[in-house]
Amino acid sequence: MTLKPHSKATEQAGNQEMFEHMIRGFETAGMPYCLLAGYDGFPQHIPSDIDFMVAPSSNAQLPALISSIAQNSGSNLIQHLQHETTASYFVLAKLKDTNITYLHPDSSSDYHRSGKRWLLAETLLENRRRHPQGFWIPSAADAFSYYLIKKLDKGSLNATQANELTQRYHEDSKSCRERLYKLLPSNDVALLEAALNTKQGFEAAEWRKVEANLSRIKQDMHKKSDSIPLRERWQGWLAEAQRVWLRMREPTGLRIAFLGPDGSGKSTVIDAVMQQLSQSFRNVEYRHLRPGRLSKHSNTVPVTDPHAKPLRNKIGSHIKLLYFWSQYLVGNLSWTYPRYVRSTLVIFDRYFHDLLADPVRYRYGGSLNLARQLGHTLMQPDLVFILDAPAEILQSRKQEVSLAESARQRLSYQSLAKEFNNAHIINTNQPVEQVINDVLCKVLGFMETRTYQRLRLTPTNRGLNLCKP
Repeated sequence: MTLKPHSKATEQAGNQEMFEHMIRGFETAGMPYCLLAGYDGFPQHIPSDIDFMVAPSSNAQLPALISSIAQNSGSNLIQHLQHETTASYFVLAKLKDTNITYLHPDSSSDYHRSGKRWLLAETLLENRRRHPQGFWIPSAADAFSYYLIKKLDKGSLNATQANELTQRYHEDSKSCRERLYKLLPSNDVALLEAALNTKQGFEAAEWRKVEANLSRIKQDMHKKSDSIPLRERWQGWLAEAQRVWLRMREPTGLRIAFLGPDGSGKSTVIDAVMQQLSQSFRNVEYRHLRPGRLSKHSNTVPVTDPHAKPLRNKIGSHIKLLYFWSQYLVGNLSWTYPRYVRSTLVIFDRYFHDLLADPVRYRYGGSLNLARQLGHTLMQPDLVFILDAPAEILQSRKQEVSLAESARQRLSYQSLAKEFNNAHIINTNQPVEQVINDVLCKVLGFMETRTYQRLRLTPTNRGLNLCKP
């Protein structure tokens, strides 16, 4: 079944409302700020992250302020990623009718990259100006410098980014030209100005020359700029090591497993959850049963008769169990955990413990107690959803096993909840929209609680915006 997505107008209206709450929150708190790029269409059109700069002294108060903005806008603060020592990325989410509307504030203070201090927040905030829509933006020269440095340092440029640079440049070409000469030698300035002044757009030969020379221009920019003093760089390295250690200790990814008998609706729910949560994470990965890299020869043909093959004997079953367990042990350490650290949503369709509920599917004729004990030694998913429906409903959807077996499996899967620290039984004998809403409520609630605990925030009305009837 295909769910009805948000209309574009509905999504834009939700973005705009959350954005306006953010700006109002900054202004009310008296916190100086400045949006850095992409603001021409704000607030009616917000295509991606909202990059903004604050003074270093404001960094400490920012998480509590973003939390307050989330609550006032009826959304939830579900993610905080400190992706640089002076930069933090927040995710605000608002769930309505199985659809999530997002806002992604991305803050920085002094703009540091690659051992260089490119822009001071104090100077940029001093030179800021009001956008016609009322929020603060940089001077044209600061906006141009910030965006040019960012793109050169990343070594990439596309048509949208070139258009952004061109717009900023022509707002104050004199000041922007002065910045170019401070950043680059004259031959690079000439190359960039030829592209910025062309009327043919990004397809012009002048931009092709810039693209071909991006690596050299970046090197020239780094050679011409002064490095941060060694003492400050040591302090920065220590701060960066601390940031990396904290990310490893408190990963910002999420591991979810879906379990349930055939006919419980796992595929439909998983597809919707992956789609709706994709903007909460850097990446999304799906695995059927096992962690690890997908084999080129992975079997993608659906199983239509899961109980067709006979059980293995006890010795064969225990050998297979140990092999199955070792795949999880190694796969979770070498594959799942690195993605968990890198802010990836990892979704499992079935998990190791599925064998306890339906051993015949796995041809397992050995000790269930041994399988249970081995399961306890494995890294657990953050959330486990056990999809549940009466046997008659399961049979109406799939007839791969008998009615009696469906009834038995249902009870077995329900009992699996106690094998996990954070399992939820979800009733799928209701409209699919409500099923997905129930799952998303639990996921967002977990993420919000985790984020607030890590930021040491304790608002009195946390969670009140979730799961409203």
